[in-house]
Amino acid sequence: MPVPDTTPDANPEESPLAARLRALGDDLTKSEAMIARWLVVNQATLGLETGASIAAKTGVSEITVSRFLRRAGFRGLAGLKEELKLSRIHHLATAPDYYLRLIDGGISAFLRRDAEAILAIAEEVEKPAWQEAVRTLAAADEVYVTGFQTVRGLAEDFARRLGIVRGSIRFLSPHDDGLVEWIPSERRRDERRCLVLIDMVPYAREAQPIVRRAREAGTEVVIVTDMLNTWAAAETPFVFHVSTKMDAFLESTGPMTTLMNVIIQAVANEDPERAHRRIRDWPPLIAALGLY
Repeated sequence: MPVPDTTPDANPEESPLAARLRALGDDLTKSEAMIARWLVVNQATLGLETGASIAAKTGVSEITVSRFLRRAGFRGLAGLKEELKLSRIHHLATAPDYYLRLIDGGISAFLRRDAEAILAIAEEVEKPAWQEAVRTLAAADEVYVTGFQTVRGLAEDFARRLGIVRGSIRFLSPHDDGLVEWIPSERRRDERRCLVLIDMVPYAREAQPIVRRAREAGTEVVIVTDMLNTWAAAETPFVFHVSTKMDAFLESTGPMTTLMNVIIQAVANEDPERAHRRIRDWPPLIAALGLY
C-alpha cells in the first residue's frame, strides 16, 4: 500500500524522511502506510514521541511501529530521532535559499518578528524567579489555571497539557462556577495551591481581583502575560512576559504559547520519572475510550 500524498518522482522540497519512506515502494500494509503518513506529517514533533505514543496515535500496536522503523532502516525510534536531528543540521548548513526567501514579503516579516519574540523567551527563563516558580508549580498539591475572553482557549490548552505531565490540574472558570473550588475545606486545609493566570491586552477586568483573592488564601500565583502589563508585578514575583505586538491586525499568541510549552517542559523536568510514567499510562486510557 503506498504512502499517501507522495509521488514516484523525487520532490526536491520533500524532507529526507519523506523521501526515505517513499522509497519503500507501494507494498506497504495498511498499518505501515498509516505509520508512514503519520511520521511524515508529524516529523517536526517526533522528538517528543515514544513508540507507545506513536502506536496510540496511529491505531496500531507498538511492535508494529518498531518493525516498520526497522524495515525503513532505522535503529528503532532513537535512531530515527538521531537521523532527523542530523538532517536538520545539514539542511540549515546547505539550503540557505529557503530562509532567504522567507525574508521577502509582509508575511515573512511577521514570521521573523514572531520568531524574534519566541527567542526572547530565553531572557524570561533566566530570571531569578523562574526556577522558584517552576518548583512551586511542580510541588503544589493542586494547580489552577485560568484565562479569559480571547486567551481562555490558550489557558484551557495549557491546563490539559500540563495535566499530562503532573496531576491535580484544574481549569478555573470563575464565570461558570463562581470560585466554588476555593471554598475552605478542612480536609484539604494544608494543601499547597498554585494559580496560573494567562492574560494579555486588553486585560480582563476580573484578572487582578482573582489574583489578589488567591494570594489572600495563601495560594501562590504565576502570571504569563504580555510586555505591556504593569499590574502583575505588584501582585506576585512570578511574572513572565512575552511580546505579542507584531505590527499585525491582531496580537500574536505564538510567543505566549511557546512560553507555556517551556513551562510544561520545565515542570516535567522537576520529576521526569513521574512525567514519563504519566505519559506511558495515558495511551491505554485513550484507547479504552475508542475515540481514535
